[in-house]
Amino acid sequence: MSTIQVDVVSAEASIFSGQAKFVALPGEAGELGILPGHVPLITRIKPGAVRIEKADGDEEFVFVAGGILEVQPHHITVLGDPAIRGHDLDEAKATEARKSAEEALK
Repeated sequence: MSTIQVDVVSAEASIFSGQAKFVALPGEAGELGILPGHVPLITRIKPGAVRIEKADGDEEFVFVAGGILEVQPHHITVLGDPAIRGHDLDEAKATEARKSAEEALK
C-alpha cells in the first residue's frame, strides 16, 4: 500500500512527521479520512483527535484544539492550535489547566 507524508505542527514545535497509510481527523463539516492521492483540500479542523495510521501499521494520536488542514496528493499538513501527542497527555496537568482556565473566565 502506498503512503503519504504527514506533518503535524503547532506554533511551538513539530509534533509528528512521517509516512502514513491513512489519516482521520475532525473536519469542520464532519470527520475526514485521507488516503494517499487524495484531492487537494484546505479546511479548518475542529478540536479532537488526529489519528495517523503509520506506514508500519502502528497508530499515532495527536490531539488538537482546532487548526487548519492542507492536503496535497503526496503531503498532508496539520497546523494545530495547539497540538499534543496522545502519549504526552497527563490527566493531572490537563485538569489543572482546565481549572486555571475556568478561574480566568470568572
